Amino acid sequence: MIDAIIIGAGYGGMSVAALLAHSGRRVLVIEASNLIGGRASTFTDEDGYTWEYGAHSHRLAGKGIANQVMNRLGEDIKFTPESKDAKLIFKSSLWDRPEGPLGFLTTKILSFSSRITLLRFLLKIKGANPYDWYDKTLLEFYRSWFHNKEVEAFLPLFGMTIMCPDPSKVSAGEVIDFLQRVLAAGVGVGEPVGGSKQIFSKLSSHIEKNGEIHLSEKVTDIIIGNYQVKGVITDKGKYESSKIIFAARLPLLFDVVKEEMFDKGFATYCKGIENSSGLSIDFITDEPVSTIKGGILGVDIPTWVKFQSNSDPSFTPPGKHLSTWGIMLPWGFDGDPEEVDKAEQRLKATISSLFPEFLPKIKKERKLVVHVMNGTVLTPRQSKPNRPDVVCKDIKGLYFVGDTVRGDGCSGDISFSSAMKVADHICK
Repeated sequence: MIDAIIIGAGYGGMSVAALLAHSGRRVLVIEASNLIGGRASTFTDEDGYTWEYGAHSHRLAGKGIANQVMNRLGEDIKFTPESKDAKLIFKSSLWDRPEGPLGFLTTKILSFSSRITLLRFLLKIKGANPYDWYDKTLLEFYRSWFHNKEVEAFLPLFGMTIMCPDPSKVSAGEVIDFLQRVLAAGVGVGEPVGGSKQIFSKLSSHIEKNGEIHLSEKVTDIIIGNYQVKGVITDKGKYESSKIIFAARLPLLFDVVKEEMFDKGFATYCKGIENSSGLSIDFITDEPVSTIKGGILGVDIPTWVKFQSNSDPSFTPPGKHLSTWGIMLPWGFDGDPEEVDKAEQRLKATISSLFPEFLPKIKKERKLVVHVMNGTVLTPRQSKPNRPDVVCKDIKGLYFVGDTVRGDGCSGDISFSSAMKVADHICK
C-alpha cells in the first residue's frame, strides 16, 4: 500500500516525498516530464555544461528554509563560499550592494539626506508586524511616514528581493517578513555547489529508500469517493492511496479534479492566481567577463545576474565560463514574442553599458522564455494569509504543496516550507 502519492517532482513535491519517506512512509512521486526538478530542473550535457532552468539561489543560505528541509533529513546543502562583492544596477551604473543598515548609511548610491531617510525606513521595517501590512503595498507602507522621491525610486530593490519589484504592487508584509529574516540571519543568499542538482540528488536518495519516482508519467485524474481521495489514474496505470499531495501550481488542479468539488471562493482564487514571467539567457565565454562572485540585482531594471563559473567551476568544462542574466517580462505576459524581443534588447543594452567587452566574447548562448517563473506574485491578494492552506478543506486526504499555497518565505522557499507543513500534518 502506498502511504502517499505526490503529483509533481519540483522543490515542494520532492521535499515532502523525502520527508515522508524518511519518516517511514511509503511514497510514490509521479512527474509528467522526463526530468526531476520542475521549474528548478537541471542537467549536465555530454560536453560537461550544467544547465539550469533559470538560475536558482537560496535565500539565507544555511539559515534558510531550503536547508531546514535538509536538516530534517540529516543533510546539509553545500554552498559556495559567501561573497561580499555583490552589486546593484541603479541609474545605469554598477554599485557595491550595501550590507546591512550601516552599509545603506555609508553607500554613495543616494544623497546623504536620502540615506538617512532610507535608514529610518529600514528601522520602520525592522519594528513592523508583517501581519499588519500583508494587505497593503510597500509603497503604501513607505508613504505612511516618508515622501523622499529619491528613496522612493530605490524601493524596487526591496521588492526585487522577493521577485516583485513594483512597490505599488508588492505586499508590504511580505517584504517586511523577508527583510526581518535577513537581518536576523545576517546573510542574504547562498549558491548551492553544482546548482539545484545537488539538492535533488539528496532528496532523491531519501525517496528511493522507501518509495519510487516515476518520470514521463502524467496524472489524468485524482480518484475521489464521498469526498475522500482514493488514488490516482495516470496515462500508464492506476495507484491507490488515502493521501494525495498535489505539488503543482494550484491553477492546474482542475485538470485532475472537477472544479465543482471545491468551495467556490477557493476555485475562484486558484483560477485567478497571478504568476511572474521572465527571460533568462545563459552566456558561455572562453574567459571570465567579470571577477564578481556575488551576483547582481537591478534596482531600476528588473534583472538579476549570476557569474556561476567565478564561484563554482563545476558548471562548465575547463577553460569555459558561464554567466546567467535574467530579466522579468511584463506583468500578465501572454507569450507575445515582441515583448520577449524588447526584453532581450533591453537586457543586452544593459550588458553593453556595464560590461562593454562582454557581448563580443560570447561563444554560445541559450535563451529561455520562462512563462511561469514564480507561481505566485507576492501582491496583497496573494500574500501568505490569503493563500490557500496546505490541507484541503473540501476533500479529505488531499494536500497542497508548492509556491502557490500558504508556506513561509517567497519563491522556492514557499515550496520547501509547505512541504514541511504537509509532512508534519501527515506524520503527527
